[in-house]
Amino acid sequence: MNYKERRQLIYELIQTNKIETQEQLLLLLQSHGANATQATISRDIHALHISKVPDDDGRSYYVKAPSAAVNRERQLKDAIRERVATVTAVQFTVVIQTSMKLTYAPILAGLIDDIDNDDVVGTIAGTDTLLVILKDAEAAASFADWAQAIVKERKIY
Repeated sequence: MNYKERRQLIYELIQTNKIETQEQLLLLLQSHGANATQATISRDIHALHISKVPDDDGRSYYVKAPSAAVNRERQLKDAIRERVATVTAVQFTVVIQTSMKLTYAPILAGLIDDIDNDDVVGTIAGTDTLLVILKDAEAAASFADWAQAIVKERKIY
C-alpha cells in the first residue's frame, strides 16, 4: 500500500471510528493490511490536517480538521523558507538539513510527499535531516536548485 492509499484509509478510519490514540490507529491500519510505524502515522496525521477533539464524555479522538483548500506547494515553500538550513544534491538524491537541529524533517518529508512531483520517488526522514530520492541525477539537481532558491529568499533580521 503506497502512502496515498494509506492516507485515504486513515481518513476513512477516522470518519467511521472514534480513534483516541495513534496506537489504535496503527492496529486498525494493520487489520486492513497497511503496515506503518508510529512516525509515519504521525506524519500522515499532520499531512491530513487531522486533530484531536473532545467528545461529550471528555475523551479525545481524531477528526479531520475543517480547513480551506490548502495549497500544498505554497505550504512546502513556506516550510523550506522558514526551516531549512542546507540543501545538497548527491547523485539521484537530495539531502536537506533543517535549521538549528529542529525535529522538523519528518513534517517536511510529509509535505514533499504530498506535492505532485513525478520526479520524487520517496523520502526518508530522521530528526533534522531528510533524504529525498528522485528518479535521476538531473531531477535531483533541479529539485535541489529549486529548494536552495527558496532558502535564499529567507529574510534575515
